[in-house]
Amino acid sequence: MISYALRESRTLVLMPPISSDALVLRTYKLGETSKVVVLLTRDRGKLRAVAKGARGARPRYQSSLEPLSEVRVGLYGRQGAELLRLGECELVHSAFRAGARGLDAALALSYFAELLDAFAQEGEAEDAVYRLALAILAAVEGGAETGVLARYLEAWLLKLHGIYPPLDRCAGCDSALPAGDRRYHRPAHGFVCEGCGPASGPVVGALDHDFLREVFARPPAAVVRRPSAGELEAFHRDLIRRHLERDLHSHRVLRDVAREMRG
Repeated sequence: MISYALRESRTLVLMPPISSDALVLRTYKLGETSKVVVLLTRDRGKLRAVAKGARGARPRYQSSLEPLSEVRVGLYGRQGAELLRLGECELVHSAFRAGARGLDAALALSYFAELLDAFAQEGEAEDAVYRLALAILAAVEGGAETGVLARYLEAWLLKLHGIYPPLDRCAGCDSALPAGDRRYHRPAHGFVCEGCGPASGPVVGALDHDFLREVFARPPAAVVRRPSAGELEAFHRDLIRRHLERDLHSHRVLRDVAREMRG
């Protein structure tokens, strides 16, 4: 009984206000006039907050809560609460200009937001992920190809979370892999040499191997090489699905749109 009372008292303790730069990942409705905002904060990782008055004829936050808007927020609440309260929310940079490039860019931004939301850690600061997201958004706004940026973001999120296999070492015997194709072996969670094969697949071709080496060495706007038409995308999608144990909604949307455009 005493331990329960102590737990209850701790949950009632107000925490110091949080002030942080953040990216809006998504929002969803709450009641008649409010929204729940999912934020990727620079200082605290992924957080959720109630934005009171964010809906209605005179929304309090106006365009600040659009997906992938860069904002500076004040958050308030109690220790251990799953939902905080959004106070001030200053728009630093809008993703509208990037999304206005056309349908491809708008769909890509939606995918990027869902991908970041899926990988971001609850309540854990990941400065590398935050800087990666900002670099991707700047590259979209600068006119970079969205397909290249999608593979870039996927590769780096998988790498930062320890999922992407080393490109140049055999997962079986740790020997150096020769130039050329990379053969992935699912039981080993990596690429293997001929001696440790046969590999279960898939195969990442030499073109994609060279692209990935550049991805891991350069910022997104500076990548010159292009990935293959679909092989690398399929490989990344499989890694993401196995890690998350689900498909991303945006994958289905992008596939359906591509099918419609092909007629």
